[in-house]
Amino acid sequence: MAWRAAVAGLEAAIALCAALNAAYFLRRMMTVHTLTRRTAAFVLALISFGTLAESIVALAVLQAADDSAFGSAAWMVARTATFTATACISALVIRAMGNGK
Repeated sequence: MAWRAAVAGLEAAIALCAALNAAYFLRRMMTVHTLTRRTAAFVLALISFGTLAESIVALAVLQAADDSAFGSAAWMVARTATFTATACISALVIRAMGNGK
């Protein structure tokens, strides 16, 4: 059952990063002045919400004990890639927040 805990931890980390990213990009959407930047912030927020929704659904499926989808190495590699990308965006978001943006 250690792998179930690893899966849940990975999905929770993805959800946390995605929520941070979505909140930041929604705030940016409201504060930038050009249409291009507003549109870019909206698209990035939408992607973040999609990633958040994916993780919430994965956690719900895992809790429902239908864990057959989580047993493959391909799934773990794909979700690790999603986590890496989401965490890198979060690092950039935290840096931008530190710079007052």
